[in-house]
Amino acid sequence: MYTNKKNLRKYFKTIGLVLRRETNLKQEYEKICDVFSKYDARILLESGSARTIAQKGGLGIKKLCEQSDMLISLGGDGTLLWTARESFAFQIPILGVRAGNLGFLISLKMDELEDFAAKLYKGEYKIDKRAMFDVSLKKNGKVSKSVAFNDVVFSRAKIASMARIEAYANGEYFNSYFGDGVILSTPSGSTAYNLSCGGAIMLPQTKAMILTPICPHSLTQRPLVFDGYEITLKSNDNTVVIIDGQEIYDMNEYEEVSVRYAKQCAKLISSKEQSYFKVLKEKLSWGQQ
Repeated sequence: MYTNKKNLRKYFKTIGLVLRRETNLKQEYEKICDVFSKYDARILLESGSARTIAQKGGLGIKKLCEQSDMLISLGGDGTLLWTARESFAFQIPILGVRAGNLGFLISLKMDELEDFAAKLYKGEYKIDKRAMFDVSLKKNGKVSKSVAFNDVVFSRAKIASMARIEAYANGEYFNSYFGDGVILSTPSGSTAYNLSCGGAIMLPQTKAMILTPICPHSLTQRPLVFDGYEITLKSNDNTVVIIDGQEIYDMNEYEEVSVRYAKQCAKLISSKEQSYFKVLKEKLSWGQQ
């Protein structure tokens, strides 16, 4: 948490705003501008967001990050994932505001924003550090890099085909997976695709990587949890790699893909009172009603 409360108004002077695409959130945009104007903060729009609400101007995500003290992601989990990945190198704290009902990553609603802003500028908030994956796609001695917030999915490219994927832990071969593919999930992503495939739910602060087979052609294949390993996967079949559902790569074009924990974390701003167990109870209908 930032502890210099006297300068919080100055610290959060400029706020970059990313809106969910293909949805007219102009009314919500105006509401955000109104709320933060009370604290002498200015709102900068990301360029794609500006086009979505027919607003002039807008900055590319890199320029937006360079000029902002914090970011607001308005939408669902997908919008937050994109914002976190695109801004990761700048290490800017992100406040997720929900525009919809689904998702595990965002709990703050638009009608709660005004009260939260008051707490924010009093220093009554926390920053959750969420582990990210460093993804390396290797081909002919060259390496393409990416990052993942939720997961890296290795999936069969055609519905009629089966994926065969060889797995290595810190360079040591340990298994071959036959089936629809495998998921490498962060703790944050454990409640996404990983959950639907029978993988464990992990608390966001857990330093672990979950490898979950997708419809394996063997009853002996079970999810594995790794701590501090680099996992390398290879496949010569018709297999694709999908990063956070937003980037897709054909494995026929790469020799291998390696996934490990990034040295830095994503930073999510949240209420001091926010509880992950409360989120699980709400989203999964746990406990007595």
